[in-house]
Amino acid sequence: MVRAVTGSFPVNFQNACRYVTALLVLWPVYLISARRDRPKRRADFHRLLSRAPRIAIIALAAYGFQVCYTYSLFLITPSLQALVGQVQVLFAVLFALLLFPDERAFIGSWRFLVGVTAALGGVGLVIVGGRAFGTVEFGVGVLVVVASNLCWALLGTLLRAWVPDLPAQMTVSAVFTVVSPAFAVTYAIAHHGFPIPAAPVAHWLLLISSGLVAIGLGHSMFYRAVPVLGVSVSTSIGLLLPLLVSLVSFAAIGETLTPMQLGGGAVLLAGSYLVIRARFRAAPAALRGRRAP
Repeated sequence: MVRAVTGSFPVNFQNACRYVTALLVLWPVYLISARRDRPKRRADFHRLLSRAPRIAIIALAAYGFQVCYTYSLFLITPSLQALVGQVQVLFAVLFALLLFPDERAFIGSWRFLVGVTAALGGVGLVIVGGRAFGTVEFGVGVLVVVASNLCWALLGTLLRAWVPDLPAQMTVSAVFTVVSPAFAVTYAIAHHGFPIPAAPVAHWLLLISSGLVAIGLGHSMFYRAVPVLGVSVSTSIGLLLPLLVSLVSFAAIGETLTPMQLGGGAVLLAGSYLVIRARFRAAPAALRGRRAP
């Protein structure tokens, strides 16, 4: 959806519209799910407000992620972006090692060492095997994807480090509430006002749908699934993203990957899976997640 409307909407106009429409799903889903325990919900809101400075910093990471993510799709194709984006697993592990001493036990495991090596090698094959490899646009696109996933990993790490006692969907909704005006303000500054792009109706529908469905509903479903499946299983299932993106991208815009990219993608995903397994085999039970009653 993002790729399809890149010719009609600037980066931060897209981001502002998507996040505002996503909030129309995120907050209602949270409030409905928390309605049975109103005292706890009130206590959670009080704790959330008391941590407003930290939420603002987390929002900066969210801003960096979304700007880079959207801009990258102006430069490279969705399948390539999804594959290179799997480096966020490595960034997440790096931040966890720096901030959470209890997670350092898995560094020496064979799964971690083999997984990191395979993931880095796979990323290299995916990049070198690209048809546009060597062009400035391709190179910048890949770097922007890496930057976006660095910000995403930082966002997740800060959420765990600073607000672990609050419901995940509540804190993410709060972060999106803070960052949405930032997109609108920076768009207005860059364009000396807030011009509304003249875009086809179909592109407006795609833009709104990407906020409501892909961000709002997608995040809501993920945070409902984690307590049932556990963090490890949920993260592992997330490795299906490049496959799903490639299938949709092929059907929608005819995008195909080269044989080298396909091979590199397989190595990258296998390496990422080994890193995930190494992390959660060594992590405490609370980090792995528990099944809901």
